[in-house]
Amino acid sequence: MLPFHATFPDGGNGLEAGLADMLDRMKTGRLNVAEHLAEWGQEFRLYHRKDGRVVKEQDDLLSATRYALMMLRFAKTEPAPGKWFGRRIEYPKMGWM
Repeated sequence: MLPFHATFPDGGNGLEAGLADMLDRMKTGRLNVAEHLAEWGQEFRLYHRKDGRVVKEQDDLLSATRYALMMLRFAKTEPAPGKWFGRRIEYPKMGWM
């Protein structure tokens, strides 16, 4: 958890910018949603506009995804535990090499 609300790197948090980023990531394969996440897919299919404005009803999962993408710059991964971490991979000598 971060001590501040979700924003883009420029400080903005516009809905349209977030939706455009999400759609662009989906089109380029940088955002994939697993098939078993049926509730997310249902929200995505129900997302629509009325009089040019996005209808924000039953969109909790899509909003959470949009917020996560806004804050992606703060994402960190932990080093993988195990005997291979930090070791150089050494291949066995083969007779044909």
